[in-house]
Amino acid sequence: MHKEIFISVTQHEKRIAVLENKRIEEFYTERLDDVNLVSNIYKGRVESVLPGMGAAFVDIGLEKNGFLYVTDVVPGMGSYEKLLEEGVGEEVIKKAERQKKLPPINQLLKKGDEVLTQIVKEPINTKGARLTTHISIPGRFLVLMPFDNHIGLSKRIESREERDRIRKIMENLKLPKDLGFIVRTAAQGASDKDFFRESRYLINLWNNIKAKTKKSKTPALIHSEYDLVLRVARDIFTSDVGKLEVDSRDDFRRISRFLNILAPHLRPRLKFHEDKVPIFEKFEIEKQIEKIYDRVVQLKSGGYLIFEQTESLVAIDVNSGKFIGRKNLEDTAFKTNIEAAEEVPRQLKLRDLGGIIIIDFIDMDYSDHRKSVFRTLERHLEDDKAKTNILNISSIGLVEMTRQRVRESIESKSYQKCPYCNGRGIVKSISTISIELIRKLEHMLQNAKPRELFVSMHPEVAYYVSSPEKNMIRSLERRFRKSIRIIEDPNIHIEEIKIEQRGA
Repeated sequence: MHKEIFISVTQHEKRIAVLENKRIEEFYTERLDDVNLVSNIYKGRVESVLPGMGAAFVDIGLEKNGFLYVTDVVPGMGSYEKLLEEGVGEEVIKKAERQKKLPPINQLLKKGDEVLTQIVKEPINTKGARLTTHISIPGRFLVLMPFDNHIGLSKRIESREERDRIRKIMENLKLPKDLGFIVRTAAQGASDKDFFRESRYLINLWNNIKAKTKKSKTPALIHSEYDLVLRVARDIFTSDVGKLEVDSRDDFRRISRFLNILAPHLRPRLKFHEDKVPIFEKFEIEKQIEKIYDRVVQLKSGGYLIFEQTESLVAIDVNSGKFIGRKNLEDTAFKTNIEAAEEVPRQLKLRDLGGIIIIDFIDMDYSDHRKSVFRTLERHLEDDKAKTNILNISSIGLVEMTRQRVRESIESKSYQKCPYCNGRGIVKSISTISIELIRKLEHMLQNAKPRELFVSMHPEVAYYVSSPEKNMIRSLERRFRKSIRIIEDPNIHIEEIKIEQRGA
């Protein structure tokens, strides 16, 4: 596949699109008022410990306290001084493994403790940030784990020869015995020098974090994760990417300096967009971005997907639509479901949807067809960087899965709850509005007894209540012997009614 990355930078927003064969596969945005917090490291103070929840709330200097689950606390590490002791990682982790059961949260932390924590999930809605004391510092090829002493390799490095080669390189680096490292997928093919350069960079960074932690007063931000542009240069701009093009001179220089240090072989693939035509327009990306927010996603066969996002889960409905197939209903359902199983993982990445996800495939009678659809879905989910857990497809075509939710979805960042329908996604029908209006007018005429009423409403509602066929207003006027004046206002919301009384 021909893979490319395009970065558009304006005064208020940075947008990044990853294209494969000119088709958008990943999309990221970052705004001035919505800076990434995930992977930031803070020195915080425990504000409260809740044994019943198995969690502690920690003040890290943000608007809302972050929360630490018991599973995210390094056993016995109630203060940051202990966290920074050399060689402590191996001891506490082995102890936890022997016990195979963590003690209650109030045995690990108490109110007033100072802890070194890292954000693993951004604040979402009313919830504060989720924290961990299991610090990890990512590089391009390696992830440093200060409180673990294990060397691990990404499962996506499948070649036995490559795994053996990397293990030998890691052994020769003579790394500190109290630090752990995870080798990332991007390290495939990396040289001895690449590993040496990055391991020393990460170790020096950790030493700086420790020094800053000791000097800082609680609460304090100790270390900031890269912004979106450099995160993409580190995590996505790999050897399989043919080009990274950016339209900001400053960001072009930043990426260039970053690559010169950590990936000089990719520097020739970095391009500065000098064309007067905006970068997303020139490469026809803007139109593709607009479709990300659509509730309905069309499939090539004529079928379609419907996405419904709620606070608790995401529901995806698969429909055959215009596709009628050539053989029978089972064949139509199977082909539509296969296409949906290929498209759903792409849409999950594009929209950055997380949490509980329910996919309602079209019913299939043959178990072989259901297994094939499930395997297709699994295969396409393998490319997702977010952690996913998927349950087998049911006899009626339902698939339950979870996807790691680290931050708000693209839709949540770009849209707000509708002030007219209050997030229902629907409005009252004209007949319902009209009947409610008549009830309200009846009540007013029976009690206030005004001489005249002036009623402002949307033109569609006005036409409905005034039409001779319905005879809704005329019958009221005759019944109460009062005048009701209808005023059409095209600027008023369809559900809104304004009533003015005159006279007594």
